[in-house]
Amino acid sequence: MAMNTPHPHENADDEDLELLACGRDLAAVWEHADRPDIDPHTATCPYCRQAVADLEHLRAAVVPPATPSADIDTAAVVRRVMDAVRLELRPGRNLPLGEVSEDSWIYESVAARILRTAAEQVPGVLAGSCRITPPGSRAHPTRGASTVYLGITVAYGLDLPDTTRAVRESLFRAARQHLGLSLSDLNITVTDLHEPPTQPREART
Repeated sequence: MAMNTPHPHENADDEDLELLACGRDLAAVWEHADRPDIDPHTATCPYCRQAVADLEHLRAAVVPPATPSADIDTAAVVRRVMDAVRLELRPGRNLPLGEVSEDSWIYESVAARILRTAAEQVPGVLAGSCRITPPGSRAHPTRGASTVYLGITVAYGLDLPDTTRAVRESLFRAARQHLGLSLSDLNITVTDLHEPPTQPREART
């Protein structure tokens, strides 16, 4: 079956695309990297090959060395890495700060970093992707309360309703006290459970 190489500017307005110089979507290249039936373009393209090599370095950084390869969820690794790439490399949309009559704005990436930090103040919580949507369109945001979508993982054994409730309180407090950001809605999704950190064994005397 013939494979069509996307035009470099195809779907350029899609906020989830990170295009390589050859026009391929970075996330798609990474998701197909472990398939045995790799397409000829990816196998020979220097940009795609470099992207796959970068994925291996990133995977080594996020997957514990002792994890058996059969137990690695490649798709989950790709999602975590792509979330980090998007959050770190993109300033994101402008979000309104302060009162409606004011003209103060903040980059989404900056506000998201503060909200993720606030979420992780709750014991046993690790924050992932954070999207903040102001009123209006992406190109023309308007002033008013924003909506937050946050993904978190929670340590196994914790009470999920109590934990998510504590995260909500921490985020609303951080948005109000540290950002001056008004929130109309806060959507929290528990995307996974993780093992709680092991406590270091006390030294014997």
